[in-house]
Amino acid sequence: MYKINQNEMDSSFRIPSSIVDKHIRLANEHQLKVLLWIMRSSPDNPDIDEMCRALKMKKDDALDYLQYWVLTGVLLCDGKDEAPAVKTEKTAAAKKDSAPAEKKEAEKETAVKPAPPAKEYSKPSISEIAARIEESPEVSFMFREAQTKLGKTIGYDMQCVLLMMHDYDGLPVEVIFMLIDYCVSIGKTNNNYIATVGRNWGEDEIDTIEKADERINALRNADTLWKSLADLAGIQNPRPTANQTAFLTKWGKTLGFGADMIYLAYEEMADHTSKMSFPYMDKVLVNWYESGIKTPKQLEEQKKAASDARKDKEKEKAKTKSPDTAKEKSYDIDEVERRAMNNDIRYERKKKK
Repeated sequence: MYKINQNEMDSSFRIPSSIVDKHIRLANEHQLKVLLWIMRSSPDNPDIDEMCRALKMKKDDALDYLQYWVLTGVLLCDGKDEAPAVKTEKTAAAKKDSAPAEKKEAEKETAVKPAPPAKEYSKPSISEIAARIEESPEVSFMFREAQTKLGKTIGYDMQCVLLMMHDYDGLPVEVIFMLIDYCVSIGKTNNNYIATVGRNWGEDEIDTIEKADERINALRNADTLWKSLADLAGIQNPRPTANQTAFLTKWGKTLGFGADMIYLAYEEMADHTSKMSFPYMDKVLVNWYESGIKTPKQLEEQKKAASDARKDKEKEKAKTKSPDTAKEKSYDIDEVERRAMNNDIRYERKKKK
């Protein structure tokens, strides 16, 4: 049995009960540390630099940890007098009831209009993220589990990425976890890479575990193609970008090309441009695919046939040409030389006038 040592209670400070009731499961150890330090040292105007020295933290990391408490309304920032507004169903209803009759009528009219089909990829605000955490246990769990999988505290930018994948791209939480696991396995955990992969999955409707598993297998095949291409072409980058991976997946899975054909497309691209251009390679490979060319041997045969056809065309063109003036001039010169050889050379002295 455990109990508090009362001798340690002589110097104590207040901790809101909500920290234990609501956040003890959601916040990680670092987030709890920064909050406890602020509550103990200077709850009104904390010195962040001093806190970083005391906790031996980098300032960027500390600000990320503090962002959690700002999102949840426990901490205030930027000199504001009140916590970020949390949009809940109750507050929304209260605002609607207090609106003038004209405004209510306008809202009623706009409510029946269909929503635009295009997705809007605007970053959610801090208050919107806080609202989603408050109203959705699934979103709260997604943030907490993502931190565990990534091995770091996620800040505002990564929270935006995860929430947009879930709300805008339509990816279920379990699919997002599979996406994160894949990104961690290849060492690509930066915000931009995860966001790009998430958007690609959303566009391709990867919305089930089965589809996600199939896509991950395709991505791993793309990684294998990249390694082979990098070895053949001398490319130094250890891994492709998200966009390059999308091209590799298309070439390998959809078009059915191996690394040897992709390398030949790379050489074709290198002959015409000094910069790496996957869109250029894509045009080459799609052209080969539509022409029924699948192997290097078929490509060689096609090039030979095209070369032979070009030579035959040039010969045919040469046959139909009329005799040129050069041949006529050559004939005249020959005739002059022949006459000069047969005729005697005579010297006639000029007569004086």
